[in-house]
Amino acid sequence: MNKILDERYFLHRYKATSHAGIVMAVFVAGFFLYYRLHDDVFRWDLAVPLFAGAMTKVAAMVYYRRVE
Repeated sequence: MNKILDERYFLHRYKATSHAGIVMAVFVAGFFLYYRLHDDVFRWDLAVPLFAGAMTKVAAMVYYRRVE
């Protein structure tokens, strides 16, 4: 079992999850800006996940900076 789940597997999952989060944030920000600039509408259903993701990322960076 240890040969299947080694550190390369977890590093790959970490990188894939990080990249997926960045791509999601770019798409949500794009839709948010489109509705804000084109239709002049503030869409809370797009703003909340964007802000939550940004706050989570900053909190994780501060935590890991203090721990390491």
